Amino acid sequence: MDHLGFLANFLAVIDEGSLSGGARRKGITQPAISQQMTALEKYYDCKLLQRGKSGAQPTDAGKIVRQHALQIHETHSQLLAELDRFDGSTAGRLKISTSQAIAELVLGEVISDLHQTNPDLDVFMQIENRVVDVVREGYDFAIRIGSQGHSDGVVRKIGALDIALVASPAYLDADGRPNRLDQIEKLNFIEFSIGGADGFISASKEGVDVQIPVNIGFRADAPNLMQQALLRGIGFARMPRASVQHLLDQGDLEMLMPDYQMAQRPVYIVHPHRNSLNCRALLFIDALLKKMAATNYMHALRFT
Repeated sequence: MDHLGFLANFLAVIDEGSLSGGARRKGITQPAISQQMTALEKYYDCKLLQRGKSGAQPTDAGKIVRQHALQIHETHSQLLAELDRFDGSTAGRLKISTSQAIAELVLGEVISDLHQTNPDLDVFMQIENRVVDVVREGYDFAIRIGSQGHSDGVVRKIGALDIALVASPAYLDADGRPNRLDQIEKLNFIEFSIGGADGFISASKEGVDVQIPVNIGFRADAPNLMQQALLRGIGFARMPRASVQHLLDQGDLEMLMPDYQMAQRPVYIVHPHRNSLNCRALLFIDALLKKMAATNYMHALRFT
């Protein structure tokens, strides 16, 4: 029995709340993961999961096994990472979680450049706007914009994105161009549904911080949907400057309140534990920081 693998799949079942969800996460069939859970219960000689129509929940014994399985998984991951650092090789798989925004801005070029110089580096990049748990889901690290998220792991800020308020000229022609903060609330705000504005956006002018009230008229869960909404004149939005500069240059979008500086969006690396970044991860992060530093309206910090 692959005890370590079975325990990892047990954690996936609990996290997803069902055998089918755990199977999808781990890339195996539901019958296979069901057989593994039965094997674990036989090995420990107790019932670990309460299975029903509503899913699978841990029993009291299952909660104890889960606690120890988490510790075993973290210790094993740390062991592998330290051995990788000792070996110094960049060959092998690197599993990353990232949002669509940062993937479209720089990560495609980073992966392409790394492939040219490190053909044995296998990058698996999962693009998703949800906050993954890097410890339980087996990621080497996650790249997050704006929010650190609420999951286990070590969080380190690696940079920031300049932000601009933008709208289409046609929308502003019809609904008015604000020149005072109180006029912005009359316009429809297109909100990113993850890590949204909560009714206010932060800005500053001449060193004075302000909170600008906004009227949310549309929510989108992906940057490309927000861009489409902007171009169709649904409202205005807070967007990374690097992602919309070409539309500003073309005249398809226009900046609102250019005298005000929008609060930057921080960029974070989240990894399972202090010593978990292996040579592959450090190589990728270094390439990412260089690409960010070379990209207008993006800023990179030293990563040591």
